[in-house]
Amino acid sequence: MKEKLNIGLIMLIFSLLMGIFSGMSIFELLKSLILVVTDSATLNVVGAIVLILILGNLLNEAGSLRKINLSVETFIKDRRLTLIIPSALMGLLPAPAGAMLSAPVVEESGNKMGLSAEIKTFLNYWFRHVWEYVWPIYPGIILAVAILNVPLQKLIVAQLPLTLAAIFAGVVFGLGKISDKKPEEDGKKTFKGVYEFFLYAWPIFAIIFLVLVFKVDLILSLLIIVVFALFITKMDKKRLPFILKNSLSWRMILLIVSVMLFKRILETSGMLSVILGLFDYLKVSSLITLFSIPFFVGFVTGVTPAFVGISLPVLLPIIGTSSPDLTYVMLAYAGGFSGCLLSPVHLCLVVTVQYFKADFTKVYKLVILPVVFVALVAFTIAILRDALG
Repeated sequence: MKEKLNIGLIMLIFSLLMGIFSGMSIFELLKSLILVVTDSATLNVVGAIVLILILGNLLNEAGSLRKINLSVETFIKDRRLTLIIPSALMGLLPAPAGAMLSAPVVEESGNKMGLSAEIKTFLNYWFRHVWEYVWPIYPGIILAVAILNVPLQKLIVAQLPLTLAAIFAGVVFGLGKISDKKPEEDGKKTFKGVYEFFLYAWPIFAIIFLVLVFKVDLILSLLIIVVFALFITKMDKKRLPFILKNSLSWRMILLIVSVMLFKRILETSGMLSVILGLFDYLKVSSLITLFSIPFFVGFVTGVTPAFVGISLPVLLPIIGTSSPDLTYVMLAYAGGFSGCLLSPVHLCLVVTVQYFKADFTKVYKLVILPVVFVALVAFTIAILRDALG
């Protein structure tokens, strides 16, 4: 369905039409487009996402992702953790339909415990996405930083409660009634598993240290990691052109350019002040507006960069332009991602339901409660912050 729906092209057309109806000339629109395409913020986002796609494809091609999953099983003694750790690990590497990377391991562990297809689907799907609120290499986070012009580390800190709430909700609603211990493993096998885990998962730890600990620029960090991966990863080098071609997603690039153009036209056309006036006229609670607009976009598209790119520029009058309120950003992000998680066109949801041969309605019922819990946490934080001034 999403293959037929080119969100980037739709946003580009909508942005141009919005500019025309607000009185901008063709020359002004063309100038805005050129400025956006050549703007350093746009180029940084495009560069970061392309490098992320290259890294993910490299590791997948070399079989490293599968080996990470297999190594985890050798040193995790509680089989309940083997159900969620592979999904959470794979969630650190953004990839289309990424839940499929950990699905085989979850299937194997779940079968040993006699779990239903729906429980296996939920656990694999949910824990695949717990990091998407904060992990610095997700396109949504990168795009939000570019739109809001805020430091990456500050956005991560503001949204960390959402990840913690998602992990808690997944454990309570997903693992709560599961009880099964894995037999003790041979010590040598355990040591080998730990060694192989760090051997194949090094890019994940490299990202953590370079970006979050040493505060190296994200693009430079990714470039260093990709170059190292090219040299040390064992794979057929003849496949490299295919990997590079597969990583240069023109749809993603078009979406990023369209989002940045949309933001610029909103700012230069005066539409932001009109939107702010509309909010005041309708007397809609700002907190409800912050949550509901991204939720709707996320639900309709099932794509995180889409809800970030469409809704955050529209919500700037509430969030603030010169000094964005990161608590409001957190609430808006919670709304948008809630919509994505519940979207029937979310690729991860569709493919994992199909893989585990699960009942879609039953899986949906399992996902709703954790989504509501995370949303309530976001609203509680925003309400308390407003109450305390």
